[in-house]
Amino acid sequence: MSVSVHWTGVDPPPEALRKKLIAAARLLLAEHQLEHGDLAVVLADDSLLQELNRRYRGLDGPTDVLSFPMLEAAGQERTAAEDPGGVIIGDVYISMERAEEQASAAGHSCEREALLLAIHGLLHLLGYDHESEAAAAAMRQKEEEILNMVEQFPVRER
Repeated sequence: MSVSVHWTGVDPPPEALRKKLIAAARLLLAEHQLEHGDLAVVLADDSLLQELNRRYRGLDGPTDVLSFPMLEAAGQERTAAEDPGGVIIGDVYISMERAEEQASAAGHSCEREALLLAIHGLLHLLGYDHESEAAAAAMRQKEEEILNMVEQFPVRER
């Protein structure tokens, strides 16, 4: 499994956040039998997310998180079983500017907000959505479950 964290237009993330982003992704991939999956989390600025939002969603404005899945949800398990050497899951882009604003409004750290946004984006890659009230509730529950697990991990800075 390859989980990578990249950044563009923003400062490098603290090592503790990078490790937690990777841990959250690994937990979710293992839970979905995609242990050999590859994905990237990209921390970026508003301008990149606005450009991606405009190009791929037709919305000309920044957003907090965008997911670009490479698998169809229905075929994930089959694809992983057929190719245990690796499956490209997709990419998650997070606006650190949005994360800072939302963290301030929520009264928690920017790192916690970035982790929550990453988990949200990862869940989208795995087929979760919030199209209905029930689906949104299930997604929020899974976000909190993974967030709580990852926040308990002892992570040391280098």
